[in-house]
Amino acid sequence: MLAQEECAKAFVLALVRDSILPWTDDVRRSLAVHECKHLVTMIMEWLLDVNERRFEAIWNGTSPPAPAAHLPPDVATAMNIYRHELIERIGRRDSERCASWRGRARKLADGERDRRKQAALYVRIGHDGSLSSAPSESQQAYDEELVRTKALVRFAKDADRHCIFASREYEMFTELFAGMFRDHGPDGVPVVPAEKYDSGIPGIVFVKRAITCADVVNVEDAEPQDSAAA
Repeated sequence: MLAQEECAKAFVLALVRDSILPWTDDVRRSLAVHECKHLVTMIMEWLLDVNERRFEAIWNGTSPPAPAAHLPPDVATAMNIYRHELIERIGRRDSERCASWRGRARKLADGERDRRKQAALYVRIGHDGSLSSAPSESQQAYDEELVRTKALVRFAKDADRHCIFASREYEMFTELFAGMFRDHGPDGVPVVPAEKYDSGIPGIVFVKRAITCADVVNVEDAEPQDSAAA
């Protein structure tokens, strides 16, 4: 899992290099936050899957899968939580939290995977000095994580050398992610100032600001595609 987090850091740095993400103190500090890196690996896994399926189709001379019409719900949620919750929390500003930002991404943001990593690495001692828990991950779990790590390493290398076959999905992701950070100044201060208006209560001013979010579109909510146009 530690190697997977390093892959996430490499991907974030590639996005900074390509001017998708700004190199701010908050973004830099997010590279040390486990939950941020776990959310980034979720985005990477989606792009990796599409990337490798596209490459396989090209290699075999078969029809590639149709471009995605929208981001997968977990990916959109991961982007929203990373930008509007964790980055804002890192900068000690008011973070946004939406009820629809749930599912696997929410569990990662709440530390589920990091707790599993801790349990797999360390022996825990109880209050009385006795053994509380010991690493208990199975060989199967280890093998699965190794496969996942190798796949993320491949994608991090592909992103670093711009070897992206999932061009439509990658463009959809990067354009939106860049837009979500467009109001994020070098020192974390919003580039677009918030609108302030009187609350009618002495000493209290309401502040309203607009944020860019990824749409969380569930498959059952998506409009069916016209079969004739397919």
